[in-house]
Amino acid sequence: MTDPIMKFNTAHYIQLAKEYGTPLYIYDQSVIQQHIYSLKQHLHPAVQLFYSMKANPNPSIIKTIYEEQVNVEICSPYELEIALAAGVSPRHMMYLGPNKSEEEITSIIEKNIKYFIVESIQEIQTVQRIAKNKNITVCIGIRFNPKSSAHGARLKMGGTARQFGIDETTLVQTISTAKSLSHVHICGLHSYHGTRILNADTIADNMKNILHIADRLQVEQHIELQYVGLGGGFGIPYYDKESPLPLAQLTKQITPEIETYLQRYPNTQLLAESGRFLVALSGTYVSQVRYLKQSQSTHFAMIDGGIHHHAAAGGVGMIRKQHFPIQLLTENDRDRSNHKDYHIAGPLCTPDDVVAKNITLPELRVGDYIAITHSGAYGLTFSPILFLSHRLPREVLIYQDKHVMIRDHNEYMFPTIRTL
Repeated sequence: MTDPIMKFNTAHYIQLAKEYGTPLYIYDQSVIQQHIYSLKQHLHPAVQLFYSMKANPNPSIIKTIYEEQVNVEICSPYELEIALAAGVSPRHMMYLGPNKSEEEITSIIEKNIKYFIVESIQEIQTVQRIAKNKNITVCIGIRFNPKSSAHGARLKMGGTARQFGIDETTLVQTISTAKSLSHVHICGLHSYHGTRILNADTIADNMKNILHIADRLQVEQHIELQYVGLGGGFGIPYYDKESPLPLAQLTKQITPEIETYLQRYPNTQLLAESGRFLVALSGTYVSQVRYLKQSQSTHFAMIDGGIHHHAAAGGVGMIRKQHFPIQLLTENDRDRSNHKDYHIAGPLCTPDDVVAKNITLPELRVGDYIAITHSGAYGLTFSPILFLSHRLPREVLIYQDKHVMIRDHNEYMFPTIRTL
């Protein structure tokens, strides 16, 4: 995939920055559609794709993705409200999370969400109690924490002590307990090894492992699974020396395993989830240079955005600080031969508010716009937006020559759904 900034000429991004003000998130709908198509094209036709809302929960984006025949994965009551408002059917929802409240579980049951994933034996017992009081049987999927670790994952979700799911070593015991309950029925199995994986072998091995475990449990525990969640973790490259995930190689490796499994269990649905891969490259965070200053030998470009809007861009929470791709936006043909190394800092009263260090750019001027690309996932809502009480940036969705604002400055929790 190409960098999203190349989908439009620079002048268009500057025009949007002037019209809506900065800082500004711009999302390209066509890039989202391209990534959906690409992933669907390379996954087995039997695999149903789910969008992980936590990557970017803007309701206008949810609506756009759902209209592309992608299901939705939800992890909180408010995400559920957003999905419902965006028109998503509960029959196309997966709901998971390691620490659901009783009120949350009751809502999941009452709304009849099809793929209800539970993550502990106590949660299963809570489902049993609520279902018994309602005199119904609730269909659940069990998330398990695999013994193996995803060696190619930037963030590992399994293979070690985690709050997620039920350890693979106690899975048989958990299934046995669940089967003994009167108002709970095991319908599915789910696992998730890790995220931001760029190695096809790693994803294929993860999925093969899940299929083998599902096969073994269906035989040994005499359970009929309506669905098996294969996880996801499809990554995109952010940093130097990272290469795109070779999807064709993944297809070649995992398709025979899926075919073999489906021959044995033709009525079992296979599910995969993705957030980052679908939306990350669609997003650009545009900010304007307010001041240029020098401290000792370091040149600072002071911008009107910062980590309160885009914590991930500056590597917040990372052991090794790395910045997202950044480029200068300029409408004219001014001389770009003069370059400087800059620290790019925001308006917050903390030394952490630096979105890039020692980045080489054409010599900047006050009023210049800079673009932080790869910003469509884990951007605004992953950031400490209330820290120092700056207003929210606006968010804009574009498609070809059309654009619409999908979050205004005052729309903190639930932006109005707007479509192109």
